[in-house]
Amino acid sequence: MKASALAVVGAFVLSLAAAIPALAQSRLDEIIKRDKLIVATFSTAPPLCFTDEKGELVGFDIDIARLIAKGLLGDPNKIEFVTVTSEGRWPSVLSGRADIGLAATTVYPDRAARVAFSYPYMDSGLSVLVRKDAGVKSVADLNNEKFTLANLSNPQMADRAKRFLPKMKVLTFDTPSAMFLAVKSGQAQAMQMDTPVIDHYAANNADLMALPELLGNVQNNAVFMKPGDFTLWLYISTVVQELRSGSRYSEYTEVFRKWFGRNPPPQRFYTAAAPN
Repeated sequence: MKASALAVVGAFVLSLAAAIPALAQSRLDEIIKRDKLIVATFSTAPPLCFTDEKGELVGFDIDIARLIAKGLLGDPNKIEFVTVTSEGRWPSVLSGRADIGLAATTVYPDRAARVAFSYPYMDSGLSVLVRKDAGVKSVADLNNEKFTLANLSNPQMADRAKRFLPKMKVLTFDTPSAMFLAVKSGQAQAMQMDTPVIDHYAANNADLMALPELLGNVQNNAVFMKPGDFTLWLYISTVVQELRSGSRYSEYTEVFRKWFGRNPPPQRFYTAAAPN
């Protein structure tokens, strides 16, 4: 019996030892070995992630992804982008097709049950873009059965439409650019989307405007990835934290100014000493 017990214990120890390397493996190790970061993103949400006139992916999210690649692999160009739709974001990382995702993505509890979110890389809100010829000045003015709202195909937008604009008709689309085209063509009179996207469309289209109110509270945009990989999550969150408020804040500021035309939120209450 003693020998049998020792054999069982020995087998358990061997199986545990065999499992430790497998448990220690992280997607981060794979990225470093591959020498390339694969990122899921949109191609239709300016100024965060979109295709420019040259057919190249550009935007704030794209530049943040390149800063992550630069820190990890020493080169911002050691990166591959996989373009996805709104609902295609989650399968892209859950299936392993992409390492991480940066796609104008706000953090919600139900989403956090499906994917892991890093610390936020930017603050955002949800705003409404309207046609000027609709003659509305507020969300209350827009809440009318004669108007149509363009939504993305996700439950958060459906919930906001019911809460803030319950009288409006709703059309659902797969991409922000399809929503914008619906508003531009008059198929819809308004669309809801992340505030930076709405501000961009309003600034570049004289026939459109952004309503002054946010739909709800200020929210967080974050990098998302497959759950269960603490090593990768910790690395991405550390980089994001250093970009927003630490050693890489100057790089973050440069990218923020480039796409939003203003400085990001202050770094922290400690600041460099003013020159005498």
